[in-house]
Amino acid sequence: MNLTPYLIAWRFARARGGSRFLNFITLFSIGGILLGVAALIIVLSVMNGFESQLKDRILGAVPHIVIKDVPKEQISLLKLPSQVIEVTPLSMSQAMIQGDSELSAVMLQGIDPNQDSKVNLLASNMRYGAFDSLESGKYRIILGRILARQLNVTVGDKIRVISAQKSVFTPFGRMPSQRNFTISGVFEMQSQADSSIALVHIDDAKRLLRQRTADVSDYRLFLSNAFDDAPVSSKLAQNIELEKISTWREQYGELFSAVRMEKNMLWMMLSLIIAVAAFNIISALVILVTEKQTDIAILSTLGLSRTRIAMIFIAQGTLNGFVGTVLGTIIGLLLTFNLNDILHALNLNIVANPIDPTGGLPIVVDFQQVAILVVATVVVTLVSTLYPSYKAGAVEPAKALKHE
Repeated sequence: MNLTPYLIAWRFARARGGSRFLNFITLFSIGGILLGVAALIIVLSVMNGFESQLKDRILGAVPHIVIKDVPKEQISLLKLPSQVIEVTPLSMSQAMIQGDSELSAVMLQGIDPNQDSKVNLLASNMRYGAFDSLESGKYRIILGRILARQLNVTVGDKIRVISAQKSVFTPFGRMPSQRNFTISGVFEMQSQADSSIALVHIDDAKRLLRQRTADVSDYRLFLSNAFDDAPVSSKLAQNIELEKISTWREQYGELFSAVRMEKNMLWMMLSLIIAVAAFNIISALVILVTEKQTDIAILSTLGLSRTRIAMIFIAQGTLNGFVGTVLGTIIGLLLTFNLNDILHALNLNIVANPIDPTGGLPIVVDFQQVAILVVATVVVTLVSTLYPSYKAGAVEPAKALKHE
């Protein structure tokens, strides 16, 4: 391998002479790439953090996939996809909860605490009471912290649960089914779930809905990654009627699509900084080729081929881009890992979560994403060097040396 073009490129890069304007353009292009890469790493890490936070706090409380009216002989089919980590019985219904003076609508989830306690994130986010306090026939209920605060109730208080889906006939006419429940726990997910979800034992939920406890149940699938709901649903649809399968996307799909679109738009907008820096590399190389025409002609007369002459300027432009990319990556990661401390030092504390104002910005660094960014930036820089390098290889020695 002939290293001559790369050694000459390194010598051109180290040369202190030449146009001040050229030096400024070169530094400006390196700085632009540095700024673009660092900004992308910081912004994408914060957006990843928000997406992860939404995923944990919202999708951790709602069913990933629900299969309705599953016969017992088909339960084993629900565990076939590798992404499914647990299958538990579930009864979901709309209900009203009445405290001493307040009334609130909730999604009532009837669960089996013995099975759910292993995989349900609500079990690990109990603020008061115990998740396994739900017992069949005891008519106990677990509320979210915000809901408990709205109803002004605490552990041990009794509340009335009114079914919005089942009614009974009484001497006074048709009345909704209702029972008194005792609060045995309060969870806190720091999300909408704290005000909209209540948990009871599945047997008690069925009794409230005037169902037999032995009736066929719906089943809830816990996935290792909630975003795998589409392929899992597709596999299950081959054995189960599709209309009986529902996923979290029916309720929260638009929210996560909006977050994903916002992240993609930020990626595109900040990538323009790198694109502008790449155009500056083109400008710097065009000026450099113009300044070095005599040197190019001499190298050509000494036997250096046009391809190798072009490689000199490709190497120099790529070197500038590589330096900017490496520095931007290092600075971006350092700023990202210390972002909350920096904001605190500048007295710019941002309240990302009103329930936990001291938590700071959520940050998740995706190193695969960083690697793709680094490779893409170097490739864009390499492509931007092709045209001026081609012009350098096309220099005619006789014309360049005519006035020397």
